[in-house]
Amino acid sequence: MARRRMVQEAPDERDRLMDVEEVAEYLNLHLMTVYRMLQSGVLPARKVGGRWRINKQELDAWLETHTGGTRKQVLVVDDDPEIGRLFKKALQPERCTVDFVTSGEEALKLVSEKTYDLIFLDLLLPDMDGARTFAQIRKIDPDANVVLVTAFPDSELVSKAMKHGAVSLLIKPVPVAEIRKLARSVHKRAPRISRHGH
Repeated sequence: MARRRMVQEAPDERDRLMDVEEVAEYLNLHLMTVYRMLQSGVLPARKVGGRWRINKQELDAWLETHTGGTRKQVLVVDDDPEIGRLFKKALQPERCTVDFVTSGEEALKLVSEKTYDLIFLDLLLPDMDGARTFAQIRKIDPDANVVLVTAFPDSELVSKAMKHGAVSLLIKPVPVAEIRKLARSVHKRAPRISRHGH
């Protein structure tokens, strides 16, 4: 029995069942508003043991359909998975979808496929430094909103990268309040018309 409970507590993140409080925080809505939406059948949900449960994957699909995909798209580029977790947690209440990659190469691939509203870019990456990655991002998406992240604000790399027109510079350890403030400050961008005609 205990083993089964453990398995239920660690399902795939997308298949996770959320409770009403989590949904309210995720959608940045008042708790009573979420209850009303559930009772009127607006949100995809089911009752488990008399309590509302919402599948995260179904909720995300509902958001895309019903909000015209109004969630802000954020890319976090850092070689430390802990930083990725910190940003995802910080931006969850801000109606952001967060993609996390650990190298400049992966970042460039995603930026060429998708329009991000905000990019948090660490300057020390395993494959190419953040200044070089930033220069390449600018070539793909000249209007990208890029925030540089570093533990070494006085390094030469910072001044090199800042030349490409960063929105801001965050010093590690990164304050959660600052991450949220930056996410709120950028506007949702219309998707770029790619050269492939998508």
